[in-house]
Amino acid sequence: MKVFLDTNVWLSATVFSGLCEALVMECHQRDWLLTTPLVRQEAHAVLDRKFAQVLQARALFDAIWSEAACVVDVAEPADDNNARLVKAALAAGADVFVTGDRRVLGWGAQGAMQILSPRDAWMLLMVDA
Repeated sequence: MKVFLDTNVWLSATVFSGLCEALVMECHQRDWLLTTPLVRQEAHAVLDRKFAQVLQARALFDAIWSEAACVVDVAEPADDNNARLVKAALAAGADVFVTGDRRVLGWGAQGAMQILSPRDAWMLLMVDA
């Protein structure tokens, strides 16, 4: 199984306890995580801008993120990072792309790759397994 998490799922897992944190940890333990340098770049920008008071957030993010299999970024479309991440996940053979973004969730499956909310991904990957 290959699971690609969008930046906001990574951020939620890093800053808050809950479902996203559990999803990241379970996928990490099962060696399912895929990521790109774009996720790290976006996460660092948000952590520095919105969560600077959470002193260990960047180090915690980097510790887990660095354990994921890093795949090649996709450059186009340059004006839509969400589309770039979905394309990178698809090119890397991800089975599931996890996002909370309603616009991206509305795109539906891309080939064999499902686009799921964190809750739906949890149900598919952990409960139904």
